[in-house]
Amino acid sequence: MSLFLSSFIFEKKEYDDEFYQLDALIESYTLSLPGFIGMESVTDTASGKTINNYYWRNREDMDKLMTEISHKKAKGQSQKWIKGYQVIVAEIQGAHNARLDHPLAEFPLPYRPSR
Repeated sequence: MSLFLSSFIFEKKEYDDEFYQLDALIESYTLSLPGFIGMESVTDTASGKTINNYYWRNREDMDKLMTEISHKKAKGQSQKWIKGYQVIVAEIQGAHNARLDHPLAEFPLPYRPSR
């Protein structure tokens, strides 16, 4: 089983109505993708950066989000709402959970260190 992570790290500016409309469209589309597992969001109080982690069952659906028209429109206008951002895409090599409510809690993936 392969699982994927797309992590969006950013510093926000002010959001407006257009941002919230696009965000709602993107969220609706994301939730419709069968490969989407879930997401979590954390804001680092020291730096002010927000980290949104999105978890995926497959790369195909993750790629669909990246090329969806509302997402592309938001990305093209991101300088209005976001000071700067970093995106990280990774294949998850391992995931285990001990009683924590988390999107990957139902997807145990034993990590096997290389020798």
